[in-house]
Amino acid sequence: MTESTAPGGVPAAAMRLLGSLTRHLQALLALAGLEAREATLLYVRLAIVLGAALFFAAFGYVFTLLFVAFALDRLLHIDWMWIALGFAILHLLAALIGGLYVKKTCRTPVFRGIAEEIRKDVAALRGNQTPTP
Repeated sequence: MTESTAPGGVPAAAMRLLGSLTRHLQALLALAGLEAREATLLYVRLAIVLGAALFFAAFGYVFTLLFVAFALDRLLHIDWMWIALGFAILHLLAALIGGLYVKKTCRTPVFRGIAEEIRKDVAALRGNQTPTP
């Protein structure tokens, strides 16, 4: 009778299974760590390039506004400083409108349903209300 059971029976097989699962988990965590480092480097590079792009876009925008101000100065014979002041006022109004929009948006709760469920759970834990399924 040839039975292919490993020596030690069930406890030894359970220990081998546990060891195998542990090695598998270690390999997965090592892979996750490697991928996290690679992803971090990628996102740092993307953030640097995005920052540089925004920097150059801001300078391009300023130079475009200066060009338009000087062009209007030549065409309409209005001093370029008044045109620049008009641009500044328009930009400040746009910033004010954007700021008011953000202030209004930030005051409304984002996760209303989750907040309500948490309130119900806390009330149930305190004994103020019976939990509903």
